[in-house]
Amino acid sequence: MRIALAYPNTYYIGMSNLGFQTVYALLNQNQNVVCERVFLPDDEEENLLRKYHSPLLSYESQKPIKEFDLLLFSISFENDYLNVLKIISLSGLPLLSQERKIPLVAAGGIAIWLNPEPLADFIDFFLIGEAEIIIEEFIKSYLKYIGEEKNKFLYKLAQSVAGIYVPSGYEVAYKADGTIKKFLPKKEFPFPIIKKRMSKLNGNPAHTQILTQETEFSKMFLIEIERGCFYGCRFCAAGYLYRPPRMWSLGKICQIIQKGLKFTSKIGLIGAAINDYPHLEALLKFILEKEAHFSVSSLRLDKLKPYLLEALRKSHHKTITLAPEAGTQRLRNVINKNFTEENILEAAIFIAKYGFINLKLYFIIGLPTEKQEDLEGIFTLIKKIKKTMLDIKNGRFYPHIHLSIASFVPKPFTPFQWHPMETIQNLKQKIRWLKNVFKHEKGVSIAFDFPKWAYTQALLSRGDRRVGNILFLALKKDWTTAFKQSPLNPDFFVYRDRDKNEIFPWEIINHGLKKDFLYEEYKKALSNKSSPPCPGKNCHICGVCIKH
Repeated sequence: MRIALAYPNTYYIGMSNLGFQTVYALLNQNQNVVCERVFLPDDEEENLLRKYHSPLLSYESQKPIKEFDLLLFSISFENDYLNVLKIISLSGLPLLSQERKIPLVAAGGIAIWLNPEPLADFIDFFLIGEAEIIIEEFIKSYLKYIGEEKNKFLYKLAQSVAGIYVPSGYEVAYKADGTIKKFLPKKEFPFPIIKKRMSKLNGNPAHTQILTQETEFSKMFLIEIERGCFYGCRFCAAGYLYRPPRMWSLGKICQIIQKGLKFTSKIGLIGAAINDYPHLEALLKFILEKEAHFSVSSLRLDKLKPYLLEALRKSHHKTITLAPEAGTQRLRNVINKNFTEENILEAAIFIAKYGFINLKLYFIIGLPTEKQEDLEGIFTLIKKIKKTMLDIKNGRFYPHIHLSIASFVPKPFTPFQWHPMETIQNLKQKIRWLKNVFKHEKGVSIAFDFPKWAYTQALLSRGDRRVGNILFLALKKDWTTAFKQSPLNPDFFVYRDRDKNEIFPWEIINHGLKKDFLYEEYKKALSNKSSPPCPGKNCHICGVCIKH
């Protein structure tokens, strides 16, 4: 079985993605599979391919994609959906699923788990589930049925492998107002599609397979130590899709790190909140005893411990990254970020005491119920953090604080899936206000995302399969032209309040989350009420841990 595994972005970004590297390894571990990589060419390469009518080639053997049995996309971000169409087009394949035979085109990844529907007309089937548990079963069924005519093959594949979603096996009925009336499975296609997940993390932790300097993490060996998060921040899809949180065993992690140290002395620890890992102190001790250095993907600011900061200092870590997300306690309650300003300032004290002068802080603007005083709260909070760090060091160093500010995008399978996105115009006004107020603040730098791309992400996050027409137009022209020429108004998906009982496009997938639970969390958010963290076991509140 010859698989072209595609990351719908450049080599640099694709090879920085641990999920992509993990799927690549899992596929090639199967003796019946040869898997090669495919990436989006840069603009110059793309122009040359089109100029000379040359097909896109695989990375390893430089074979045309047409010569493979399967083109499989690993998709992490909705804004890469357009690149999926580009790669199909550059491969010389028809864009629409119904016009293709071989190779088949499939897709998986967390963006697909959230909402695959905008790609429904272009993809033959989706893999909804964690790669470690779905890939082996999929390959076995693929090899069993591959001689069948395409439609029969897809039908048998969907019947035999839980988590396989064949969009052509379903029709969607719409109401007069444009919302979904119901999903109509053909024949005996399963409905809904149950996501495949590991109840426990078995096997080896996801880790770097190929070290290359042409990535964001050059010369760093990445390893996942935990999957999921306890806290249930209401804007965060990963916090809900990976419930309940699961931890890799310390022994397995150390075993894999030992192998990685043969190639590099830099270890990157990956997880939603690294300081939730129960054996973190022992793990850091193991790394440092090997005379290696480590880096962390994220830290929970109310769980900073002396051993952690001391270990980071020994690893020559220059910057501490934290995520207050909002500037006021009221808004932190809305998003269920369960820590206080006192916790934030205590973290600043800790950080300064251990000699760190670079602090990176993540904030979100355009959150539900956000007011002007919440924006002002960001400015006030930063001044307090800076003063706190200066006071601890008695002016012996001047801290540098970098703010990274993103626009809120409501995501499927979160409590905010009912909420509209803030308008681009309002987001731009908020960005201008923040730029102006921080303009003369010494020691503070600030970076923003682009609201227009947040809008596109919201459209692809929340759109149904009709949004595929907009994607098609964007491929032929550009996004601005696509929005103008589309008979479907994209604002319908981005700026509209949802009714409690509206059927969402992504409800063709079942993650085990109870819709009533998510709506109760949404109501709590609008009332500025927080909720306790996920207990991780012996709980049926959200629905994921209920055995059906």
